[in-house]
Amino acid sequence: MSTVNTIGSGSSSVSGGVVGQHATVAPETDPDTRWWWEALGRGELLVPHCTSCDGSFFPPTPACPHCGSTALDRRPSTGLGRIYSWITVHIAQDPAFVGEVPYTVVAVHLDEGARLFGRIANGPLEDADRVRAVPYSVDGTVLLGFERVSE
Repeated sequence: MSTVNTIGSGSSSVSGGVVGQHATVAPETDPDTRWWWEALGRGELLVPHCTSCDGSFFPPTPACPHCGSTALDRRPSTGLGRIYSWITVHIAQDPAFVGEVPYTVVAVHLDEGARLFGRIANGPLEDADRVRAVPYSVDGTVLLGFERVSE
């Protein structure tokens, strides 16, 4: 199983086993999201950013969801943020994940303003826990997860 460098200043790497994920269904990319998945595969977390209203958002779209502008760029993220919400999945929604349940998916509000989703590497969780994004690889597919960090 391969690993991918941690986003931000950390130097550790995370495998799917650390997040608890051993199966995957490859994400479907399109022209709006392909660049994001390619950057994640290199260990970079980039977020779409509107140069008109200065808002960051996710997922990547052709126009800003805040103001409608198409004046967008891509900004590097530290990957640091706070848990906004989470859900623990007890019933697999795809046959590939039958052996994975239960697992927890978090919604994280990044310091840069975008909100992303991914599995959490360590728990238990509390509202507003501080986390860091960590890319990890399962069967050659790089995915985004999170791990708790101390303040």
